[in-house]
Amino acid sequence: MNTHTYTKKDVVKLTAQRLNRKVSATEKIVDEVFVTLREMLCEDRKTLRIEIRNFGVFEVKQTKAKPKARNPRTNEIVYVPPRKKTHFKPGKLIKAALKK
Repeated sequence: MNTHTYTKKDVVKLTAQRLNRKVSATEKIVDEVFVTLREMLCEDRKTLRIEIRNFGVFEVKQTKAKPKARNPRTNEIVYVPPRKKTHFKPGKLIKAALKK
């Protein structure tokens, strides 16, 4: 299976083309959007939700501690502390586009 990977540079180029702007100016805007989203996701809250209409929802949820997890290599019982995890739920437009 061939996987195509887009990078931030690709996002910048495509956005610059759509807006008829220079890549250098668009790069600053795209960078700041990603920095802002990252800072919002890293806020010190148990649960967090960033909703972007017509795109999707980013959520940060707290996981429970797992006091009796098992290392599959050694069968050793280990404690896994609680942590935060991110989840993305696509919006209606993305879901509809992926169904085609």
